Amino acid sequence: MSTLNDVVISKLSGGLGRRTPEQDMVSGLLFDGVATATLALDKIERLASLEDAKALGITADYDVNGQSAYYQIQQFFRMNPSGDLYILATTADSYPAIAAKAMEMQELANGNIRQMAIIFSGSASAKDVAAAARTAQTQAALGYKDYMPFEVILEGKGFIAAEATSLDTLGAENVSVVVAMDAEKAFEKKLVQKDTLKLYTLAPNETVAKGDDEGIYFVFDDQNEPKKVNGVAIEFIYTDSYKNTAAVGLALGAISRAKVSENIAWIEKFNLTGEGFAKAGFIGGQEIKTLGTLETLNEKRYIFARTHTGLPGLYFNDSHTCIAGTSDYAYVENNRTINKATRLLRTALLPKLASPVLVDIDGKLPQSVSKSFEGLCRSALEGMVANQEVSAFDVYVDPKQNILATSELKVVAEITPVGTARKIKVDLGFKNPFGIDKA
Repeated sequence: MSTLNDVVISKLSGGLGRRTPEQDMVSGLLFDGVATATLALDKIERLASLEDAKALGITADYDVNGQSAYYQIQQFFRMNPSGDLYILATTADSYPAIAAKAMEMQELANGNIRQMAIIFSGSASAKDVAAAARTAQTQAALGYKDYMPFEVILEGKGFIAAEATSLDTLGAENVSVVVAMDAEKAFEKKLVQKDTLKLYTLAPNETVAKGDDEGIYFVFDDQNEPKKVNGVAIEFIYTDSYKNTAAVGLALGAISRAKVSENIAWIEKFNLTGEGFAKAGFIGGQEIKTLGTLETLNEKRYIFARTHTGLPGLYFNDSHTCIAGTSDYAYVENNRTINKATRLLRTALLPKLASPVLVDIDGKLPQSVSKSFEGLCRSALEGMVANQEVSAFDVYVDPKQNILATSELKVVAEITPVGTARKIKVDLGFKNPFGIDKA
């Protein structure tokens, strides 16, 4: 450095408060599928857009015979264009079997997934969904135990509104069941070749006509010639791809877009209306008949779409999980908040694992030591307060703990969550500015 008199300016860093990009939006879609030329089974892929899925061969053609992977991915990125989505195509013969692979997917993603939707293309009943929910909860519990917690979103296959049972008895606090589906998309039929099940798009000069056999169709050109292969007319059929499908991709996109403290039923932020979701209904295209039905299903802790009188658009009813409403973890945002705090605290404390800890002459922790560990935890959680993800927090390290005997240092951390205005009550009446006439 020069010894001459001068004004010395040192460039500092960190004043802008920029942080490592949040990973709260990192999501996963686990499904039973078939391999394509660019998509291998049981190999995890990471998508930043719908175009990435198309590059893997997951296009509208992919969704046949109950498969809905393309639709779910499309709805995810429609709801959250900035989303970050892992996908895993695998094989399974039942909904619980596919749910049992959730932790395997999480491990392949290096624990990055914060919320995961699981779909199954085969037939499944409401009982199968209940079994899948219990299996998924076991998987989520393993994820929390291994410090890579995640939430699970299931589609309520086999759902019939009048016969729906309550989900609060499943004891699955990290699992939600979505029964929302676009009432028109659910009935969408696709024309496919009977032998290959490959989706067929009609040319402008082509029409479809029924064959003599039930369910068989032929495609004719403007010369009334059927489409042929090797001189033989190709047989076509119509398939239902979305008849037993729920819009879990839509819910996953909303969750990934929300702060961990936000409810996806927030009217101001989460209008669901858009391509592929234009009319509120239930899985299977069942129409919403009465407000009483919605109230009953809400009490039974299903997630569905609804309208609000006086306001255009479609919205989720709530963010229920499959556990009693009195639980601390009865809503997705409760779980996402505690999951994020868990990850942050572990990251802050992990460097101190197996470190030496000084004690005083009585074997207690000196104030400097206990405050040091408290400071690490506070630094980890302060960002959540600044981002309005928690209202407040408290951290305490008891200096009287006997670390020499146990080799365990215990930290108590408590967070005060952000509340949710599920009901807004207004007392409204008339007022006479002249007061009460006593005459």
